[in-house]
Amino acid sequence: MNTSKRHTFIWALSALVLLAIAAAVYTHGPAAPHNNRPMGMGMGMGGRPEPVAAVAVVAQDVPVYIDALGTVIPTQSVTVITQVDGILSSVDFKEGQQVRKGQVIARIDDRALKAQLAQAKGILAHDQAVLSNAQRDLTRYRELIKAGSVSQQTLDTQVASVAEQLGTVAADQGSVQNLEVQLSYCTITSPVDGIVGLRQVDPGNYVTTASTSGIAVITQMKPATVVFAVPEDYLGAINQAKAAGAVSVLAYDRNKTNLLASGQLLALDNQVDTSTGTIKVKAQFDDAQNALFPNQFVNARLKAETLSQVPVVPTRAIQHGSKGDFVFVVAGNKASLRNVKSGPTMGDVTAILDAGVKPDEQVITEGADKLDEGSAIKVVAQ
Repeated sequence: MNTSKRHTFIWALSALVLLAIAAAVYTHGPAAPHNNRPMGMGMGMGGRPEPVAAVAVVAQDVPVYIDALGTVIPTQSVTVITQVDGILSSVDFKEGQQVRKGQVIARIDDRALKAQLAQAKGILAHDQAVLSNAQRDLTRYRELIKAGSVSQQTLDTQVASVAEQLGTVAADQGSVQNLEVQLSYCTITSPVDGIVGLRQVDPGNYVTTASTSGIAVITQMKPATVVFAVPEDYLGAINQAKAAGAVSVLAYDRNKTNLLASGQLLALDNQVDTSTGTIKVKAQFDDAQNALFPNQFVNARLKAETLSQVPVVPTRAIQHGSKGDFVFVVAGNKASLRNVKSGPTMGDVTAILDAGVKPDEQVITEGADKLDEGSAIKVVAQ
C-alpha cells in the first residue's frame, strides 16, 4: 500500500468513529443534573413506573423515654458476722437459699457460755439468800432498838449491809443477763428476708468478732432498686413528670431486647455530679420476680412524658439527606418528597413532630431509594 492509499484509509476510519460517537449522543441524550441526594431512575426502564410498598400514616400516643445504663442495688445487704468468739459448730443454710428474717443460719459451740451462765446463776442465788437474811436481821433490829436491846450503831451497820447486798444482787443479775445475751449470740439468725450467698467459713473453724469477712452475705431483693445517671438537662422533664404522678421506669437487659421488670421512680439525688454533668436516679421494682440480680447492669428507660396522638410512620420509611430527614408520600401515581422532623421511636415506628405528614396519608417504605420528587410510582404492596 502506497502513501496516498494509507492516508485515505486513515481518514475513512476516523470518519466512521466520529459518526458512531454522534449516533450514541443522539440516542441517549445529555446527562440529567443531580440534586442533593442520589438521582433515582424516575420512570424506570422503558418509562415504566417504579413498584413500591406503602403504609398509611396513623396517629397514636407515643411515650418519650430517657435511656441510661443502670446498676441493680439490693434493698439491704448484710454481712453476717459472729458476736462471740468460739468454734463454728454448724452452718444451717444452703448457698443461694432464700431465707426469712429470724431463721437460724449458723450455730457456735455454746457449752462454755452455758457453764459460765450456770455459775453466775449460782452466785446470784447465794447473794439473794444473803440479802434475804440481812433484810430479816434489819427488821429485828428495828424492833429491838425500840426496847433498847441494840444500839443505834448496830442498826445503822445493818442498814448499810442490806444496801451492800442489794448492790451485789443487782450486779449478779447483770452478769446473768449478759451471759444470757452472749449465749443467744451462739445461735446466729438472719436479720432480713433475702438470699444468702456463698459460705465464707466452714464448720469447725474458730470464728472471732474481729473477722470482717463474716460467715455469709444476705441480700434483700424485694423490692429491688436500680440506680442510674441521667444528664442534668433532663432534670426539668423528670420533675414535670413527678409532679404529674408516678413515673414509670422499665429495666431491659444489656441488649435492650428483653424487658426484665417494670417499676417506678423512687428518688433523685440531691446534687449534680459536676465532673460528669449527671444526676443519679433511683427506681424501685416491687415485683421483679428475681429477674434483677445484685450489681447487674441493666438498661433503664424512664418515661418522661407521652406525646398525644401524633403521626407515626415506619422507621424504615424515613430517609436521611443533606437537608435533614424526609419521606416519600404517595400522591396519586407519583411520589412527593416531604421534609419531616423525626421524634422519639417506639418499636419499629417513629413519631413525626411537625406537619410533614398527616394521618391517612401513605408513605413509601420499600423502593424509595429509586425515587425522586415527582417520580412515577405504582403501589404494589400495602
